[in-house]
Amino acid sequence: MEPDIMSLPKGNRKMRKGQAAIEFILLVVVMLLFINTAIITNANTASDAALDISKVGKARLAVDKLVNSVNYVGFGGEGTKQTLDVFVPENVTITCSPGTGSGNIGFSVALQGSASGCTDVGGSFVCQKNIEVYDDVALGCSAPASVVGPTLVNYTITKGSGSAVTVATG
Repeated sequence: MEPDIMSLPKGNRKMRKGQAAIEFILLVVVMLLFINTAIITNANTASDAALDISKVGKARLAVDKLVNSVNYVGFGGEGTKQTLDVFVPENVTITCSPGTGSGNIGFSVALQGSASGCTDVGGSFVCQKNIEVYDDVALGCSAPASVVGPTLVNYTITKGSGSAVTVATG
């Protein structure tokens, strides 16, 4: 059983108080190290994942907007034209692949972290998705066939003769 601190001589009381202060400081240091290693690391990982999801979502919206416009113009009359502005986020590439019944517009996003469903390309993860236009549309892509972000791109979609639809940047 430890003696009551007040019953100890004056010099021993100061040593006990000093020991308690040092123990408290060491406890605070250990807690700060835990916070720094465990919590902050997880917060950074979560932040990177949120940014990646945001980029994939924005890329998907941009491609959906383009495909919907191509399909709309494809069912219009000859000379139908639609112009739209599309924002391409950083580390995102939007591609146009021509074809009759097989044309598509797609995107690929280079991620900061790893994600399920994405492919590992040289140590970095890339999410890719191609969305096909309607089978009745003969998709044509004028140069450049791919756009890399970050940039704001002005697309012009024009219906030619028959089922020909051309996607141009400009």
